[in-house]
Amino acid sequence: MLRMSGKLIRSGNTASDNSQSRSLSSVLLRRTLVLTLALGIGAAAVNMWIDLKREKDAVEFAANEFLSSSAPSAATAAYNYDQEAAEQVAVGLFSQRAITGVTIVNDGDVMVQRSRIASPTLPQIGAIGEADEVVLSRSFRSPRADQSNEIIGKISITVDKSLVAPEIVDRLMTFFFVTTAKNVLFGVLLFLTVFGVLTKYATGLAKSVRDWRPGEGQIRVPKLPNLLRGTEVDDLGRNIELLTEAANLAIHDIQVSHDVVVDSNTALSKHSEELSDAVRARTLELEVANQRLKLMAENDGLTGLRNRASFDRTMAEAFRKVGSPGHHVAVLMIDVDHFKAYNDFYGHQAGDDTLVKIAQRLQHVANANDCTVARFGGEEFVAIVKPHRISPEAIAEDMHDAIHGACIEHQHSTVARRITVSIGLASTAEEMVGSGDELVSAADDALYAAKLKGRNQTVVSSPEIRDRAREKRFSVQALLHAIEERAFEPFIQPQVDARTGALIGVEALVRWVRADGKVIAPGSFMQIATDTGLIRKIDVIVLEKISDFLLSNPGALPRLSFNVTGESFENDDYVADIVRLAKSTQTSIAVELLETAFIDRPDERFLWQLDTMREAGIAIEIDDFGTGRTSILGLMAINPDRLKIARELILPLRDRPEQTNLVTSVIEIAKSLAVNVVAEGVETEEISRLLIDIGCPIQQGYHYGRPMPLSDLAVRDQKWA
Repeated sequence: MLRMSGKLIRSGNTASDNSQSRSLSSVLLRRTLVLTLALGIGAAAVNMWIDLKREKDAVEFAANEFLSSSAPSAATAAYNYDQEAAEQVAVGLFSQRAITGVTIVNDGDVMVQRSRIASPTLPQIGAIGEADEVVLSRSFRSPRADQSNEIIGKISITVDKSLVAPEIVDRLMTFFFVTTAKNVLFGVLLFLTVFGVLTKYATGLAKSVRDWRPGEGQIRVPKLPNLLRGTEVDDLGRNIELLTEAANLAIHDIQVSHDVVVDSNTALSKHSEELSDAVRARTLELEVANQRLKLMAENDGLTGLRNRASFDRTMAEAFRKVGSPGHHVAVLMIDVDHFKAYNDFYGHQAGDDTLVKIAQRLQHVANANDCTVARFGGEEFVAIVKPHRISPEAIAEDMHDAIHGACIEHQHSTVARRITVSIGLASTAEEMVGSGDELVSAADDALYAAKLKGRNQTVVSSPEIRDRAREKRFSVQALLHAIEERAFEPFIQPQVDARTGALIGVEALVRWVRADGKVIAPGSFMQIATDTGLIRKIDVIVLEKISDFLLSNPGALPRLSFNVTGESFENDDYVADIVRLAKSTQTSIAVELLETAFIDRPDERFLWQLDTMREAGIAIEIDDFGTGRTSILGLMAINPDRLKIARELILPLRDRPEQTNLVTSVIEIAKSLAVNVVAEGVETEEISRLLIDIGCPIQQGYHYGRPMPLSDLAVRDQKWA
């Protein structure tokens, strides 16, 4: 082995010493130049970036100051609705080189929206000089002194901070090149004064080591230059001399160790084989575990169907092929009808069991038609239907049949005595959509339409349905904003004893008062508020404002009634607030329940809420009586204090005398049940006298006053009629 090592060492003497020196020198020179060049470029780039950021901040500051000076002019233009003045403000702002966009908004309406494209002033420095836009804005208030706190609009500008002065660019580039050249020159000088000496000595040391042979004694190292004396290089030479002395002794030890290593390698090989077998077994176990984890990640834990994440991936894969000949995708959004009522009555465990049964039925239909079905969330499922000989409508019908065939009893459904589903269908063959999410949204809109049409059916998406859904989303956003602003106010309308003109009480009616002062009647927003559940928040706002007025004005009104929606009636906290108000005010409180919101047989919870209110002295009234379907048994169960005859029955009295018999019958029914009556919609003296004659003196309508804000009502001693 030693002789072989010697041959290898001697074979390395083919290159000359000079070539070795030149090779090491070129390596050090290249590395030195690269390092100094990189440091120079880096330092220059950092300084250039700092200077550029400082200049950009100056641009933004100047634009911000200019915006502040222009805001009063924009406020004046917005207040006066002066489009020309607003345009002039925008033109003035564009005098600033860095301003590329101006928007002036007046009370939510855009008066001016202008933009321009400016050529960058820093194309020389690449991505650093690209457009760096920031939006600055100022809200402005009314210029009138008495309305100085009223925010009437906002002005916004877009500032491209990269549009700095061209001379700044020249300065930055000059600094960059000077700094880089300085570092390169420093690297060359460093190599000539230090690395050259080190290279010459290292080359000589390498030659001495190469020529040395084991057994020749101590190595002869070259003379050390004065520059390197006392350094690590000096220590290296001396250590090499000592190492060569120790090498001869170590060679013997190596030979002995070689024999030991051979024996150890044999044992190690055996252990390696055993370890490989163990690793293979463990790998197999991990593969099985990974498959199990993958299954859990792809499937819903309750139903076993695919989960939402798995559905999204499958939808994306299917949608990528859309556009190819014959490739269309349809989505079925499936929702269990009245599932909340099922859960509340039968319990959550029964609800989970039902979802599992429904999932199994849907999976069976999907398997038969090569579809993909997943649980979308809660009681909602979704299916992807690919091109097939069976239409998506037919598959949806199969799903209806499958759920009906499951025979899952649901006594509290208003659709059927068994569990049913509503389905929304959307297909790329009919819908112009750009993504799978948009197709799912279209199917969801169709599902909502199916529920509005009575549930337990399939509705196919259409442009009309999408338009209605977009309008609803816009309306919901407006309602949410109005709720945040607490823009709902109680307007009150007097209730009068027509025989004496005395004020008996008032009814509080909700109105949406917009920021521009426009008053919106409930017919424009009540249905959307009810469908989205926002009606509860509106009811709370109105109740709080009624409470504030009554507690601040004790005894101001003899009696006040207001509507309580079915959604709020189920809220224990809301009912408790009404009870608390009734106990803390001198005004008698009455709640009006819409007849159209009741069923013939009120449940125990509903009757319990009624008893709670009655114990607090709160009167119960049935509003709009004659427009719903409350039966005599239902009235007897509710046992109201008053029936309010709907204005739809009162208004025709003037033109249709036979209508009198119908109204008289309602009054007689009320008398037989010992219930008082109030007539709504009384608009003329003639109708008022007629109602007195047939036994209904308590009246409400435009004849006695239109709905007005609480703050406008003055309790008057004079007669109302």
